[in-house]
Order: sequence, then C-alpha cells, then structure tokens
Amino acid sequence: MKLKLTKKNLIFYVFSIYIFIIIALQLFVSNDAAFKVNLSETFEPISLHHFLGTDDYGRDLFSRLIIGARTTLFVTLLTLLFTVLIGVPLGLLSGYQKGWIDSIIMRMIDIGLSIPEFVIMIALASFFHPSIWNLVIAITVIKWMNYTRVTRGIVNSEMNLSYIKMAKLFNVSAFNILFKHLLPKVFPSILVIMIVDFGKIILYISSLSFLGLGAQPPSPEWGAMLQVGRNFITSHPIMIIAPATLISITILIFNLTGDAVRDRLLEKRGVEFDAFENKKS
Repeated sequence: MKLKLTKKNLIFYVFSIYIFIIIALQLFVSNDAAFKVNLSETFEPISLHHFLGTDDYGRDLFSRLIIGARTTLFVTLLTLLFTVLIGVPLGLLSGYQKGWIDSIIMRMIDIGLSIPEFVIMIALASFFHPSIWNLVIAITVIKWMNYTRVTRGIVNSEMNLSYIKMAKLFNVSAFNILFKHLLPKVFPSILVIMIVDFGKIILYISSLSFLGLGAQPPSPEWGAMLQVGRNFITSHPIMIIAPATLISITILIFNLTGDAVRDRLLEKRGVEFDAFENKKS
C-alpha cells in the first residue's frame, strides 16, 4: 500500500525521526565527556573530536547537549504526567458532581488563570530552593488548571446526552461512568493539549533555569547551559547558540505535531477543541 505524503504525514515523520535521533544519540555520548573537567582543553574549536567544541571547563558541548536533552525531556514528561494526573480527575469530578465541589474547583481556576502563568511560576520557583525538581512542582501547580477546565467542559456537554442518562437510570456506578464512558471522550482533546504543552513546558523549564531558579551548573540542562553561555556570548557564541537552537527546534516540532494531531482528530472524529482554541488565543 502506497503512503500518501501529505503535510500532516510529513510532520509526523519529522517528529518521529527527531525523537529517534535524540534517543539514538544517547548511545554514542558518555557522561564523562559531558561532565569531566579538562582545563587543558577549554574553548576548543569545532573539530571531528569535538563536534561543537568545548566549554569553559573543557567539557564537550555536543555531549552536554545530548545528555541535557535526556534531562530536559524527562523532566518535561514527568511534569506533564503530574499535571494530567491532577487536572483530568479534578475536571471529571467537577463536571460530573456539580454543586459545591464544582464551585470550589472553578473559583480556584478562575483566580489562578487571572494571573499570567510565568509570573506565578517565577514566584513559586523563587520561594523554593533552586532545583529542577522544584520547577516540576511550580509548573504543575499552574498547569493542572487548564486540563481541569477543558475536561470539565467536555464532561458538561456529555452529561446531557442520552447514553449518560441511561447509564444513570440503570444504576451504573459513578466510577464506571467517569472512567469507562467519559474519560475516552476527554482523551483526544487532552492528548493534543499535552503535545503542545510539551513545548511550552520545555520553554518554561529552560527560561527558569536561565534565570537561576531551576537546574544549576554543572547540569547540562539546556536552560542552565544558556545561563553559562551568556557569559561568553561574544567570545564563544556557540555556547549559547547551540542550546538555544535546540530549544527552538524542539518547541517548533512539538507545536506543529500538536496542530497536526488536532486537525486529524477533527477530520476523523469531529472532536471539539473550543477550549483548546481559547487557550491558544
């Protein structure tokens, strides 16, 4: 069967190839090259031995970027996991239960979303001791609200449909209604938001680390590398250009993939993304 190469398919291919390359390169770089200090090789130029040269401590920049990808992507994935595990169940509960539970959750969300996300993240990250794990907490505290709001909106629309009314009529448990019937309806929208948020969270983590509120040197996390590289922006610009380029490419690929997944779901299933669109605007 011949595959038709469309714009959306091309995006999926690029996404898959990019992830494969990032994973495969982990096999060819060593922690020693990324962390071992070698003052006799500081600021080595680009060569076959050092693809991007070395930094101010003689560490291989290419190895640090690849090891840093492992750190950045893992922490981003962990943050998303915590965010979804908090936000989606609260949205299911809020949309299904109504009453005072719904009121409390929605008032919390209204207050939280009235303040710019990044401002709250900076405040929370500043309160804690600077570390990559405290960034996970700071970002999760804010990001769960979007997932709860979207989930609640979908549940509200589904609650008026006949299959939910029939399930209640036949005394189907609330647990089964929530996780067997409603969760599958929520999943496509949540999946799209997760993919787009992956890029956003990478940006948040890198930005906060750049400000000194996240990962600290000698961590090869991309934002921490930017923080160090800014001191050598004129003498050795590759130290800031390399991580900045990788951050930009990663965010772009995840954003394009999220848009492509959304469009495909809209075509195949007619999934409603009103809440997602409002969030993007």
